[in-house]
Amino acid sequence: MDAKIINKEPVTFPKLAKIIQGMGKKEERSEVQNKILDTAKKNTKIKEDAAEALVAELKTLEIPGMSDDSIVQLANVLPGDLSELKAVLAGTKATISPENFQKIHDIIQKHNKA
Repeated sequence: MDAKIINKEPVTFPKLAKIIQGMGKKEERSEVQNKILDTAKKNTKIKEDAAEALVAELKTLEIPGMSDDSIVQLANVLPGDLSELKAVLAGTKATISPENFQKIHDIIQKHNKA
Protein backbone atom coordinates (compact mmCIF):
# COMPACT_ATOMS: atom_id res chain seq x y z
CA MET A 1 0.00 0.00 0.00
CA ASP A 2 1.45 3.32 -1.07
CA ALA A 3 0.83 6.17 1.32
CA LYS A 4 0.04 9.62 -0.02
CA ILE A 5 0.74 12.80 1.87
CA ILE A 6 -2.49 14.74 1.82
CA ASN A 7 -1.59 17.45 4.26
CA LYS A 8 1.56 18.44 6.10
CA GLU A 9 1.34 20.47 9.29
CA PRO A 10 3.37 20.50 12.48
CA VAL A 11 1.59 18.97 15.47
CA THR A 12 2.38 18.91 19.16
CA PHE A 13 3.31 15.65 20.87
CA PRO A 14 -0.04 15.38 22.69
CA LYS A 15 -1.97 15.89 19.45
CA LEU A 16 0.24 13.37 17.66
CA ALA A 17 -0.44 10.80 20.38
CA LYS A 18 -4.18 11.41 20.05
CA ILE A 19 -4.06 11.02 16.26
CA ILE A 20 -2.17 7.73 16.45
CA GLN A 21 -4.39 6.38 19.24
CA GLY A 22 -7.34 7.10 16.95
CA MET A 23 -5.89 4.70 14.39
CA GLY A 24 -7.04 1.67 16.36
CA LYS A 25 -5.71 -0.71 18.95
CA LYS A 26 -2.01 -1.38 19.40
CA GLU A 27 -2.30 -4.66 17.52
CA GLU A 28 -3.93 -2.89 14.56
CA ARG A 29 -1.23 -0.24 14.20
CA SER A 30 2.14 -0.76 12.57
CA GLU A 31 5.29 -1.11 14.64
CA VAL A 32 6.45 2.32 13.50
CA GLN A 33 3.15 3.92 14.54
CA ASN A 34 3.40 2.32 17.97
CA LYS A 35 7.00 3.51 18.41
CA ILE A 36 6.01 7.04 17.40
CA LEU A 37 3.11 6.89 19.89
CA ASP A 38 5.44 5.73 22.67
CA THR A 39 7.92 8.50 21.88
CA ALA A 40 5.18 11.15 21.74
CA LYS A 41 3.75 10.02 25.09
CA LYS A 42 7.19 9.87 26.69
CA ASN A 43 8.08 13.39 25.55
CA THR A 44 4.74 15.06 26.24
CA LYS A 45 5.19 17.69 28.93
CA ILE A 46 1.75 19.35 28.95
CA LYS A 47 -1.79 18.35 28.06
CA GLU A 48 -3.11 18.74 24.53
CA ASP A 49 -5.37 21.70 25.29
CA ALA A 50 -2.52 23.56 27.04
CA ALA A 51 -0.16 22.83 24.14
CA GLU A 52 -2.69 24.08 21.59
CA ALA A 53 -3.35 27.23 23.66
CA LEU A 54 0.41 27.84 23.86
CA VAL A 55 0.81 27.47 20.10
CA ALA A 56 -2.13 29.82 19.48
CA GLU A 57 -0.76 32.46 21.84
CA LEU A 58 2.75 32.27 20.36
CA LYS A 59 1.26 32.74 16.88
CA THR A 60 -0.39 35.99 18.00
CA LEU A 61 3.08 37.51 18.53
CA GLU A 62 3.55 37.44 14.74
CA ILE A 63 7.34 37.43 14.94
CA PRO A 64 8.82 37.81 11.44
CA GLY A 65 10.42 34.61 10.20
CA MET A 66 9.09 32.47 13.05
CA SER A 67 7.42 29.49 11.41
CA ASP A 68 4.65 27.24 12.66
CA ASP A 69 7.29 24.49 12.85
CA SER A 70 9.33 26.57 15.30
CA ILE A 71 6.28 27.43 17.37
CA VAL A 72 5.23 23.78 17.67
CA GLN A 73 8.80 22.83 18.50
CA LEU A 74 8.71 25.32 21.38
CA ALA A 75 5.46 23.76 22.62
CA ASN A 76 7.05 20.30 22.49
CA VAL A 77 10.36 21.25 24.13
CA LEU A 78 9.08 23.86 26.61
CA PRO A 79 12.46 25.52 27.17
CA GLY A 80 12.90 26.39 30.83
CA ASP A 81 15.02 29.53 30.51
CA LEU A 82 16.13 32.09 27.94
CA SER A 83 19.33 30.23 27.04
CA GLU A 84 17.35 27.06 26.26
CA LEU A 85 14.86 29.13 24.28
CA LYS A 86 17.66 30.68 22.23
CA ALA A 87 19.17 27.23 21.64
CA VAL A 88 15.86 25.85 20.35
CA LEU A 89 15.44 28.79 17.97
CA ALA A 90 19.11 29.01 16.92
CA GLY A 91 18.58 27.31 13.57
CA THR A 92 15.54 29.31 12.53
CA LYS A 93 15.35 32.23 10.14
CA ALA A 94 13.51 34.36 12.67
CA THR A 95 15.08 37.58 13.82
CA ILE A 96 13.99 37.87 17.41
CA SER A 97 14.57 40.92 19.57
CA PRO A 98 15.45 40.54 23.25
CA GLU A 99 11.98 41.85 24.10
CA ASN A 100 10.33 39.17 21.96
CA PHE A 101 12.55 36.47 23.48
CA GLN A 102 11.27 37.58 26.88
CA LYS A 103 7.64 37.60 25.67
CA ILE A 104 8.04 34.07 24.25
CA HIS A 105 9.66 32.89 27.47
CA ASP A 106 6.89 34.40 29.62
CA ILE A 107 4.17 32.80 27.51
CA ILE A 108 5.86 29.38 27.66
CA GLN A 109 6.25 29.62 31.44
CA LYS A 110 2.60 30.64 31.85
CA HIS A 111 1.36 27.59 29.90
CA ASN A 112 3.91 25.25 31.45
CA LYS A 113 2.48 25.95 34.91
CA ALA A 114 -1.13 25.48 33.80
